[in-house]
Amino acid sequence: MNSVFDILFPLVVLMLLIYFMRGKTPVQYDERQIALRGAAYRLAFIVGIFSGYIEAFLLKRNLLPMDGSLALMTSSFLTITVYVVYAISKDVYFGISGNWKKWTLVIFVVGIINLVTGILQIRTQGLPAGILTSSNMDIIMGIMFLVIS
Repeated sequence: MNSVFDILFPLVVLMLLIYFMRGKTPVQYDERQIALRGAAYRLAFIVGIFSGYIEAFLLKRNLLPMDGSLALMTSSFLTITVYVVYAISKDVYFGISGNWKKWTLVIFVVGIINLVTGILQIRTQGLPAGILTSSNMDIIMGIMFLVIS
């Protein structure tokens, strides 16, 4: 039963995304938005580099309660989160004609679903060796989507 859910749920999410995006014209950005998006990419890149070094340092000393693969993904998700939050704070994420209300709701729902899925997985399977592993990525993704929304 669980494997059916694992297959059908991503398909349903993909179908909903396709439904929302069908027939839409590309989002237009003005010159200010393009420049600020470049600044957001630069800031996210710098944060990604530093977070990778910090996570490697903490992992080497067993101060981070996760394995290396989850730490790498956490650094990647942090980079994405920094880019999106910076772009939203500067009003450049959704473009001139973007439908921000709909996408904020979609991002929020995806975050809640990921967080609940991750928590239920820990409740049923526990934590191997007492640390988070790459199989617990749903929690990190859920937090990222909730911060973004």
